[in-house]
Amino acid sequence: MNVNFNHQNAEMLSRSLDGSLSLMPLSDIFQWVEVSRRSGTLIVNNDESIKRFYFEHGALVFVWSECEGERLCEELAEEFNIPEGRILEHLNVAEQLGISCLGYIASQEGVSQESLNDMITSLVKKILSNTVIWKVGHFRFCDFLPPSMHSSPVTLTTSHLLLDSIILADEEHLDDNAGVDRVLDEIFEQIRKGTMDIPPIPADMGKLMALINKLDPNLDDIIAVITDPLLVIKIFRVCNSPYMGHHGKINTLREAVIYMGMKSVLSIVTVHALSGFSPANADRVHQVLHHSLMVGMIAKQISKDMHEDREQAFVCGLLHDLGWIVMIEILSNYDIPADKQRDMIRDHHATIGYLVAKKWNFSEEIQDVIRYHHDPGQECGAANMVRIIHMSDMLARNEVPLDEEEIPFKTNSTANPVFPFSDSLEELSQEIESILAPL
Repeated sequence: MNVNFNHQNAEMLSRSLDGSLSLMPLSDIFQWVEVSRRSGTLIVNNDESIKRFYFEHGALVFVWSECEGERLCEELAEEFNIPEGRILEHLNVAEQLGISCLGYIASQEGVSQESLNDMITSLVKKILSNTVIWKVGHFRFCDFLPPSMHSSPVTLTTSHLLLDSIILADEEHLDDNAGVDRVLDEIFEQIRKGTMDIPPIPADMGKLMALINKLDPNLDDIIAVITDPLLVIKIFRVCNSPYMGHHGKINTLREAVIYMGMKSVLSIVTVHALSGFSPANADRVHQVLHHSLMVGMIAKQISKDMHEDREQAFVCGLLHDLGWIVMIEILSNYDIPADKQRDMIRDHHATIGYLVAKKWNFSEEIQDVIRYHHDPGQECGAANMVRIIHMSDMLARNEVPLDEEEIPFKTNSTANPVFPFSDSLEELSQEIESILAPL
Protein backbone atom coordinates (compact mmCIF):
# COMPACT_ATOMS: atom_id res chain seq x y z
CA MET A 1 0.00 0.00 0.00
CA ASN A 2 1.61 3.26 -1.14
CA VAL A 3 -1.06 5.60 0.15
CA ASN A 4 0.10 7.41 3.28
CA PHE A 5 -2.36 9.28 5.45
CA ASN A 6 0.01 9.60 8.40
CA HIS A 7 1.36 13.12 7.83
CA GLN A 8 3.53 12.60 10.89
CA ASN A 9 5.41 15.90 10.67
CA ALA A 10 2.19 17.90 10.60
CA GLU A 11 0.72 15.80 13.41
CA MET A 12 3.73 16.47 15.59
CA LEU A 13 3.09 20.22 15.28
CA SER A 14 -0.60 19.86 16.17
CA ARG A 15 -2.28 19.49 19.53
CA SER A 16 -3.18 15.96 20.54
CA LEU A 17 -5.00 13.96 23.18
CA ASP A 18 -3.72 10.51 24.14
CA GLY A 19 -5.22 7.89 26.39
CA SER A 20 -6.31 4.33 27.08
CA LEU A 21 -9.51 2.89 25.64
CA SER A 22 -10.08 1.13 28.96
CA LEU A 23 -10.44 4.57 30.59
CA MET A 24 -12.08 6.45 27.73
CA PRO A 25 -13.97 4.10 25.38
CA LEU A 26 -14.38 4.81 21.70
CA SER A 27 -18.04 5.81 22.11
CA ASP A 28 -17.07 8.61 24.52
CA ILE A 29 -14.36 9.86 22.17
CA PHE A 30 -16.77 10.01 19.24
CA GLN A 31 -19.34 11.92 21.30
CA TRP A 32 -16.68 14.40 22.45
CA VAL A 33 -15.58 14.98 18.85
CA GLU A 34 -19.14 15.60 17.70
CA VAL A 35 -20.21 17.85 20.58
CA SER A 36 -17.07 19.98 20.34
CA ARG A 37 -17.28 19.98 16.51
CA ARG A 38 -13.64 19.09 16.24
CA SER A 39 -11.62 18.53 13.08
CA GLY A 40 -8.74 16.11 13.18
CA THR A 41 -7.53 12.54 13.09
CA LEU A 42 -8.34 9.82 15.60
CA ILE A 43 -5.98 6.85 15.68
CA VAL A 44 -6.99 3.79 17.70
CA ASN A 45 -4.97 0.62 18.10
CA ASN A 46 -4.72 -2.57 20.05
CA ASP A 47 -2.23 -5.43 19.82
CA GLU A 48 -3.65 -6.56 16.48
CA SER A 49 -4.57 -3.53 14.39
CA ILE A 50 -4.56 0.23 13.85
CA LYS A 51 -7.54 2.19 12.56
CA ARG A 52 -7.87 5.86 11.60
CA PHE A 53 -10.97 8.03 11.67
CA TYR A 54 -11.00 11.51 10.10
CA PHE A 55 -13.38 14.24 11.27
CA GLU A 56 -14.30 17.69 9.94
CA HIS A 57 -16.35 19.94 12.22
CA GLY A 58 -17.50 16.92 14.23
CA ALA A 59 -18.64 14.88 11.20
CA LEU A 60 -16.86 11.72 10.07
CA VAL A 61 -15.47 12.22 6.56
CA PHE A 62 -13.07 9.28 6.04
CA VAL A 63 -11.87 6.04 7.62
CA TRP A 64 -8.89 3.79 7.03
CA SER A 65 -8.23 0.22 8.19
CA GLU A 66 -5.98 -2.58 6.98
CA CYS A 67 -8.06 -5.30 8.66
CA GLU A 68 -9.60 -8.08 6.59
CA GLY A 69 -13.02 -7.02 5.33
CA GLU A 70 -12.45 -3.38 6.28
CA ARG A 71 -10.15 -2.16 3.49
CA LEU A 72 -11.48 0.86 1.61
CA CYS A 73 -9.90 0.01 -1.73
CA GLU A 74 -11.35 -3.50 -1.72
CA GLU A 75 -14.82 -2.20 -0.86
CA LEU A 76 -14.70 0.48 -3.55
CA ALA A 77 -13.48 -2.02 -6.12
CA GLU A 78 -16.25 -4.50 -5.30
CA GLU A 79 -19.04 -1.91 -5.06
CA PHE A 80 -18.23 0.12 -8.18
CA ASN A 81 -16.25 -2.40 -10.24
CA ILE A 82 -13.11 -0.24 -10.26
CA PRO A 83 -9.68 -1.94 -10.35
CA GLU A 84 -7.87 -1.55 -7.03
CA GLY A 85 -4.74 -0.32 -8.77
CA ARG A 86 -6.66 2.58 -10.29
CA ILE A 87 -8.20 3.46 -6.92
CA LEU A 88 -4.73 3.61 -5.37
CA GLU A 89 -3.57 5.91 -8.17
CA HIS A 90 -6.53 8.24 -7.51
CA LEU A 91 -5.77 8.33 -3.78
CA ASN A 92 -2.10 9.16 -4.41
CA VAL A 93 -2.93 11.90 -6.91
CA ALA A 94 -5.51 13.44 -4.55
CA GLU A 95 -3.02 13.47 -1.71
CA GLN A 96 -0.33 15.08 -3.86
CA LEU A 97 -2.77 17.74 -5.08
CA GLY A 98 -4.19 18.31 -1.60
CA ILE A 99 -7.79 17.78 -2.74
CA SER A 100 -10.55 15.53 -1.42
CA CYS A 101 -9.61 11.94 -2.19
CA LEU A 102 -13.20 10.67 -2.18
CA GLY A 103 -14.30 13.63 -4.31
CA TYR A 104 -11.52 12.93 -6.79
CA ILE A 105 -12.44 9.22 -7.06
CA ALA A 106 -16.11 10.12 -7.57
CA SER A 107 -15.32 12.62 -10.31
CA GLN A 108 -12.84 10.37 -12.12
CA GLU A 109 -15.02 7.26 -12.03
CA GLY A 110 -18.45 8.83 -12.40
CA VAL A 111 -19.68 7.64 -9.00
CA SER A 112 -22.69 9.52 -7.64
CA GLN A 113 -22.39 11.20 -4.26
CA GLU A 114 -25.37 9.23 -2.95
CA SER A 115 -23.86 5.88 -3.91
CA LEU A 116 -20.50 6.84 -2.47
CA ASN A 117 -22.14 8.05 0.75
CA ASP A 118 -24.04 4.76 1.14
CA MET A 119 -20.94 2.67 0.56
CA ILE A 120 -18.78 4.66 3.00
CA THR A 121 -21.57 4.58 5.60
CA SER A 122 -21.76 0.80 5.36
CA LEU A 123 -17.99 0.44 5.62
CA VAL A 124 -17.75 2.78 8.62
CA LYS A 125 -20.48 0.88 10.46
CA LYS A 126 -18.63 -2.37 9.85
CA ILE A 127 -15.34 -0.94 11.09
CA LEU A 128 -16.95 0.76 14.08
CA SER A 129 -18.93 -2.33 15.14
CA ASN A 130 -15.68 -4.31 15.19
CA THR A 131 -13.85 -1.57 17.12
CA VAL A 132 -16.39 -0.23 19.61
CA ILE A 133 -16.25 -3.56 21.50
CA TRP A 134 -12.52 -3.18 22.26
CA LYS A 135 -11.97 -3.25 26.02
CA VAL A 136 -8.30 -2.39 25.86
CA GLY A 137 -6.15 -0.40 23.48
CA HIS A 138 -4.83 3.10 22.96
CA PHE A 139 -6.15 6.20 21.22
CA ARG A 140 -4.64 9.44 19.99
CA PHE A 141 -6.61 12.39 18.64
CA CYS A 142 -4.73 15.23 16.98
CA ASP A 143 -6.38 18.34 15.56
CA PHE A 144 -4.60 17.96 12.23
CA LEU A 145 -6.75 16.93 9.23
CA PRO A 146 -4.82 16.07 6.04
CA PRO A 147 -5.69 18.32 3.06
CA SER A 148 -6.99 15.30 1.11
CA MET A 149 -9.73 14.89 3.75
CA HIS A 150 -11.05 18.46 3.54
CA SER A 151 -14.33 19.28 1.76
CA SER A 152 -15.25 15.62 1.45
CA PRO A 153 -18.45 14.76 -0.43
CA VAL A 154 -19.15 12.33 2.43
CA THR A 155 -20.05 13.83 5.83
CA LEU A 156 -21.54 11.35 8.31
CA THR A 157 -23.28 12.21 11.58
CA THR A 158 -21.12 10.67 14.30
CA SER A 159 -23.84 9.96 16.87
CA HIS A 160 -26.04 8.12 14.35
CA LEU A 161 -23.11 6.02 13.14
CA LEU A 162 -22.12 5.21 16.69
CA LEU A 163 -25.60 4.10 17.70
CA ASP A 164 -26.06 1.94 14.60
CA SER A 165 -22.62 0.38 15.09
CA ILE A 166 -23.27 -0.45 18.75
CA ILE A 167 -26.57 -2.11 17.80
CA LEU A 168 -24.80 -4.03 15.02
CA ALA A 169 -22.06 -5.14 17.39
CA ASP A 170 -24.64 -6.33 19.93
CA GLU A 171 -26.55 -8.24 17.26
CA GLU A 172 -23.38 -9.92 16.00
CA HIS A 173 -22.47 -10.86 19.56
CA LEU A 174 -25.92 -12.37 20.09
CA ASP A 175 -25.70 -14.18 16.76
CA ASP A 176 -22.32 -15.60 17.73
CA ASN A 177 -23.66 -16.80 21.06
CA ALA A 178 -26.78 -18.15 19.38
CA GLY A 179 -24.61 -20.08 16.94
CA VAL A 180 -22.57 -21.53 19.79
CA ASP A 181 -25.75 -22.40 21.71
CA ARG A 182 -27.16 -24.16 18.66
CA VAL A 183 -24.04 -26.27 18.33
CA LEU A 184 -24.10 -27.16 22.03
CA ASP A 185 -27.81 -27.99 21.88
CA GLU A 186 -27.15 -30.23 18.90
CA ILE A 187 -24.24 -31.98 20.61
CA PHE A 188 -26.08 -32.60 23.88
CA GLU A 189 -29.25 -33.70 22.06
CA GLN A 190 -27.21 -36.24 20.08
CA ILE A 191 -25.63 -37.48 23.29
CA ARG A 192 -29.03 -37.72 25.00
CA LYS A 193 -30.52 -39.70 22.11
CA GLY A 194 -27.42 -41.85 21.78
CA THR A 195 -26.93 -40.72 18.18
CA MET A 196 -23.67 -38.85 18.72
CA ASP A 197 -20.61 -40.50 17.28
CA ILE A 198 -18.84 -40.76 20.64
CA PRO A 199 -15.72 -42.74 19.80
CA PRO A 200 -15.93 -46.42 20.72
CA ILE A 201 -13.53 -47.65 23.34
CA PRO A 202 -10.24 -48.53 21.61
CA ALA A 203 -9.82 -52.25 21.05
CA ASP A 204 -6.79 -52.72 23.33
CA MET A 205 -8.52 -50.74 26.08
CA GLY A 206 -11.63 -52.88 25.81
CA LYS A 207 -9.66 -56.12 26.07
CA LEU A 208 -7.58 -54.85 28.98
CA MET A 209 -10.59 -53.52 30.85
CA ALA A 210 -12.40 -56.84 30.50
CA LEU A 211 -9.38 -58.68 31.89
CA ILE A 212 -8.70 -56.23 34.71
CA ASN A 213 -12.35 -56.24 35.82
CA LYS A 214 -12.32 -60.00 36.37
CA LEU A 215 -12.51 -61.15 39.99
CA ASP A 216 -9.10 -62.80 39.62
CA PRO A 217 -7.24 -61.03 36.78
CA ASN A 218 -4.40 -63.00 35.23
CA LEU A 219 -1.16 -61.07 34.77
CA ASP A 220 -0.02 -63.16 31.80
CA ASP A 221 -3.31 -62.55 29.98
CA ILE A 222 -2.96 -58.78 30.51
CA ILE A 223 0.63 -58.76 29.23
CA ALA A 224 -0.38 -60.80 26.18
CA VAL A 225 -2.87 -58.08 25.11
CA ILE A 226 -0.20 -55.35 25.00
CA THR A 227 1.36 -56.07 21.61
CA ASP A 228 1.84 -52.60 20.09
CA PRO A 229 5.62 -51.90 20.16
CA LEU A 230 5.06 -48.14 20.41
CA LEU A 231 2.75 -48.65 23.39
CA VAL A 232 5.28 -50.92 25.11
CA ILE A 233 8.00 -48.29 24.72
CA LYS A 234 5.67 -45.60 26.10
CA ILE A 235 4.91 -47.76 29.15
CA PHE A 236 8.64 -48.22 29.76
CA ARG A 237 9.24 -44.48 29.40
CA VAL A 238 6.60 -43.71 32.01
CA CYS A 239 7.56 -46.29 34.62
CA ASN A 240 11.31 -45.55 34.23
CA SER A 241 10.77 -41.83 34.68
CA PRO A 242 12.55 -40.54 37.81
CA TYR A 243 9.29 -38.85 38.77
CA MET A 244 7.61 -42.24 39.20
CA GLY A 245 9.98 -42.98 42.09
CA HIS A 246 11.22 -46.42 41.03
CA HIS A 247 14.78 -47.35 41.92
CA GLY A 248 16.47 -49.26 39.13
CA LYS A 249 15.47 -49.80 35.51
CA ILE A 250 12.38 -51.71 34.44
CA ASN A 251 13.00 -53.79 31.31
CA THR A 252 10.00 -56.13 30.99
CA LEU A 253 6.26 -55.64 30.71
CA ARG A 254 5.75 -57.98 33.67
CA GLU A 255 7.89 -55.74 35.87
CA ALA A 256 6.10 -52.64 34.56
CA VAL A 257 2.61 -53.99 35.24
CA ILE A 258 3.58 -55.27 38.69
CA TYR A 259 5.21 -51.95 39.64
CA MET A 260 2.69 -49.54 38.16
CA GLY A 261 -0.45 -51.56 38.68
CA MET A 262 -2.97 -52.79 36.16
CA LYS A 263 -5.13 -49.67 36.23
CA SER A 264 -2.13 -47.42 35.60
CA VAL A 265 -1.13 -49.49 32.60
CA LEU A 266 -4.72 -49.26 31.34
CA SER A 267 -4.62 -45.46 31.63
CA ILE A 268 -1.39 -45.34 29.63
CA VAL A 269 -3.05 -47.48 26.97
CA THR A 270 -5.89 -44.93 26.96
CA VAL A 271 -3.47 -42.02 26.52
CA HIS A 272 -1.70 -43.90 23.72
CA ALA A 273 -5.02 -44.48 21.95
CA LEU A 274 -6.09 -40.85 22.37
CA SER A 275 -2.79 -39.56 20.96
CA GLY A 276 -3.98 -40.65 17.51
CA PHE A 277 -7.63 -39.78 18.08
CA SER A 278 -7.76 -36.55 16.05
CA PRO A 279 -4.95 -36.55 13.44
CA ALA A 280 -5.97 -33.13 12.08
CA ASN A 281 -5.50 -31.64 15.56
CA ALA A 282 -2.44 -33.62 16.64
CA ASP A 283 -0.63 -30.64 18.20
CA ARG A 284 -3.63 -29.63 20.33
CA VAL A 285 -4.18 -33.22 21.47
CA HIS A 286 -0.48 -33.48 22.35
CA GLN A 287 -0.77 -30.40 24.59
CA VAL A 288 -3.73 -31.92 26.45
CA LEU A 289 -1.94 -35.24 26.93
CA HIS A 290 1.18 -33.44 28.13
CA HIS A 291 -0.86 -31.61 30.76
CA SER A 292 -2.75 -34.78 31.73
CA LEU A 293 0.46 -36.70 32.34
CA MET A 294 1.76 -33.87 34.51
CA VAL A 295 -1.45 -33.92 36.53
CA GLY A 296 -1.21 -37.69 36.93
CA MET A 297 2.33 -37.58 38.27
CA ILE A 298 1.59 -34.70 40.64
CA ALA A 299 -1.59 -36.42 41.85
CA LYS A 300 0.36 -39.59 42.54
CA GLN A 301 2.62 -37.71 44.92
CA ILE A 302 -0.20 -35.78 46.60
CA SER A 303 -2.13 -39.01 47.20
CA LYS A 304 0.94 -40.45 48.89
CA ASP A 305 1.04 -37.48 51.30
CA MET A 306 -2.70 -37.91 51.93
CA HIS A 307 -2.48 -41.72 52.30
CA GLU A 308 -4.83 -42.19 49.36
CA ASP A 309 -4.60 -44.69 46.49
CA ARG A 310 -1.55 -43.57 44.49
CA GLU A 311 -2.33 -45.72 41.48
CA GLN A 312 -5.89 -44.48 41.26
CA ALA A 313 -4.72 -40.87 41.58
CA PHE A 314 -2.33 -41.37 38.67
CA VAL A 315 -5.10 -42.91 36.57
CA CYS A 316 -7.58 -40.12 37.37
CA GLY A 317 -4.97 -37.47 36.61
CA LEU A 318 -4.25 -39.00 33.22
CA LEU A 319 -7.93 -39.20 32.32
CA HIS A 320 -9.37 -36.00 33.86
CA ASP A 321 -9.31 -34.04 30.56
CA LEU A 322 -10.65 -36.87 28.41
CA GLY A 323 -13.53 -34.60 27.35
CA TRP A 324 -11.14 -31.90 26.12
CA ILE A 325 -9.67 -34.25 23.52
CA VAL A 326 -13.06 -35.59 22.45
CA MET A 327 -14.44 -32.05 22.05
CA ILE A 328 -11.47 -31.01 19.91
CA GLU A 329 -12.49 -33.69 17.44
CA ILE A 330 -16.24 -33.07 17.70
CA LEU A 331 -15.98 -29.30 17.14
CA SER A 332 -13.61 -29.72 14.20
CA ASN A 333 -16.74 -30.70 12.25
CA TYR A 334 -18.32 -27.28 12.85
CA ASP A 335 -17.45 -23.89 11.38
CA ILE A 336 -16.77 -22.13 14.70
CA PRO A 337 -14.07 -19.49 15.31
CA ALA A 338 -11.06 -20.75 17.26
CA ASP A 339 -11.74 -18.51 20.28
CA LYS A 340 -15.34 -19.74 20.47
CA GLN A 341 -14.13 -23.33 20.26
CA ARG A 342 -11.74 -22.77 23.16
CA ASP A 343 -14.54 -21.24 25.25
CA MET A 344 -16.90 -24.12 24.49
CA ILE A 345 -14.30 -26.75 25.31
CA ARG A 346 -13.30 -24.98 28.52
CA ASP A 347 -16.92 -24.70 29.67
CA HIS A 348 -18.18 -28.15 28.66
CA HIS A 349 -15.26 -30.60 28.45
CA ALA A 350 -15.96 -31.98 31.93
CA THR A 351 -19.54 -32.94 31.05
CA ILE A 352 -18.58 -34.41 27.66
CA GLY A 353 -15.70 -36.32 29.27
CA TYR A 354 -18.03 -37.73 31.91
CA LEU A 355 -20.45 -38.96 29.23
CA VAL A 356 -17.62 -40.62 27.28
CA ALA A 357 -16.21 -42.21 30.45
CA LYS A 358 -19.67 -43.53 31.25
CA LYS A 359 -20.03 -45.01 27.78
CA TRP A 360 -16.60 -46.61 28.11
CA ASN A 361 -17.61 -48.16 31.46
CA PHE A 362 -14.93 -46.45 33.50
CA SER A 363 -15.36 -46.72 37.25
CA GLU A 364 -17.72 -44.30 39.00
CA GLU A 365 -14.76 -42.73 40.76
CA ILE A 366 -13.10 -41.87 37.44
CA GLN A 367 -16.41 -40.59 36.09
CA ASP A 368 -16.82 -38.31 39.13
CA VAL A 369 -13.28 -36.96 38.81
CA ILE A 370 -13.73 -36.17 35.13
CA ARG A 371 -17.09 -34.53 35.80
CA TYR A 372 -16.17 -32.45 38.84
CA HIS A 373 -12.42 -31.74 38.64
CA HIS A 374 -13.17 -28.02 38.21
CA ASP A 375 -15.83 -28.09 40.93
CA PRO A 376 -14.21 -29.76 43.96
CA GLY A 377 -16.98 -28.61 46.31
CA GLN A 378 -19.52 -30.81 44.55
CA GLU A 379 -20.93 -33.67 46.63
CA CYS A 380 -20.03 -37.01 45.07
CA GLY A 381 -18.69 -40.41 45.99
CA ALA A 382 -15.11 -39.51 45.01
CA ALA A 383 -14.83 -36.16 46.82
CA ASN A 384 -11.27 -36.71 48.08
CA MET A 385 -9.96 -37.81 44.70
CA VAL A 386 -11.76 -34.92 42.99
CA ARG A 387 -9.96 -32.49 45.32
CA ILE A 388 -6.61 -34.16 44.67
CA ILE A 389 -7.02 -33.91 40.90
CA HIS A 390 -8.33 -30.34 41.16
CA MET A 391 -5.23 -29.34 43.12
CA SER A 392 -2.92 -31.28 40.79
CA ASP A 393 -4.52 -29.58 37.80
CA MET A 394 -3.85 -26.16 39.34
CA LEU A 395 -0.27 -27.08 40.23
CA ALA A 396 0.38 -28.34 36.71
CA ARG A 397 -0.78 -24.94 35.44
CA ASN A 398 1.39 -23.27 38.09
CA GLU A 399 -1.71 -21.82 39.79
CA VAL A 400 -1.24 -22.45 43.53
CA PRO A 401 -4.27 -21.31 45.57
CA LEU A 402 -3.83 -19.14 48.64
CA ASP A 403 -7.04 -20.21 50.34
CA GLU A 404 -6.24 -22.83 53.00
CA GLU A 405 -9.63 -24.45 52.48
CA GLU A 406 -8.54 -25.39 48.97
CA ILE A 407 -5.38 -27.15 50.20
CA PRO A 408 -6.22 -30.79 50.83
CA PHE A 409 -2.79 -31.94 52.01
CA LYS A 410 -0.18 -30.83 54.56
CA THR A 411 2.99 -32.29 55.99
CA ASN A 412 2.86 -34.14 59.26
CA SER A 413 5.36 -31.82 60.89
CA THR A 414 4.18 -28.39 59.84
CA ALA A 415 1.02 -26.54 58.91
CA ASN A 416 2.61 -25.28 55.70
CA PRO A 417 1.23 -26.99 52.60
CA VAL A 418 3.41 -29.24 50.49
CA PHE A 419 3.24 -28.60 46.77
CA PRO A 420 4.77 -31.53 44.85
CA PHE A 421 7.09 -30.49 41.99
CA SER A 422 6.33 -26.80 42.69
CA ASP A 423 10.05 -26.05 42.43
CA SER A 424 10.65 -28.35 39.46
CA LEU A 425 7.64 -28.00 37.14
CA GLU A 426 9.91 -27.16 34.21
CA GLU A 427 11.96 -30.31 34.73
CA LEU A 428 8.80 -32.39 35.04
CA SER A 429 7.45 -30.84 31.85
CA GLN A 430 10.65 -31.68 29.99
CA GLU A 431 10.53 -35.26 31.26
CA ILE A 432 6.94 -35.65 30.07
CA GLU A 433 7.85 -34.20 26.68
CA SER A 434 10.48 -36.93 26.33
CA ILE A 435 7.90 -39.56 27.29
CA LEU A 436 5.45 -38.35 24.64
CA ALA A 437 8.08 -37.70 21.99
CA PRO A 438 7.64 -39.67 18.75
CA LEU A 439 9.91 -42.65 18.31
